[in-house]
Amino acid sequence: MQETVLPIWKTVTKSLFSKSACKMYPAQPPVFFDRTRGRIEMESPKCIVCGLCAKKCPTGAIDLDKEANTWQIDRFKCIQCGACAEGCKPNAIQMVNQYTGPAVSKQIESFSVTPPKRRTKKPDEPPSVPAG
Repeated sequence: MQETVLPIWKTVTKSLFSKSACKMYPAQPPVFFDRTRGRIEMESPKCIVCGLCAKKCPTGAIDLDKEANTWQIDRFKCIQCGACAEGCKPNAIQMVNQYTGPAVSKQIESFSVTPPKRRTKKPDEPPSVPAG
């Protein structure tokens, strides 16, 4: 019995006379590291409505409607893996190292995207030849 009480007593006295090991979260902001997986953020002006993000998402949290030009993310389905951000060629989706706030109901965020206008070739225009 004495063999188990002595180590516990050392830990208790050490804890009584040292600084707290707990972080005071509401009073002090959390420290995020460079590789912290936080939340997905969308910059809709950069989106080209290619759909690669929706194809790369393993949980199907991203829904892209090319007809209505809308991009939606279901925050409850998103596992913050970053696959959509890696697959996005114009970097319209980014992984931010800030956590998503707590929620009590299902959140589906919707963004309106404006796809870039495709350049159409005029019938009398010669084909473009790369310089070089």
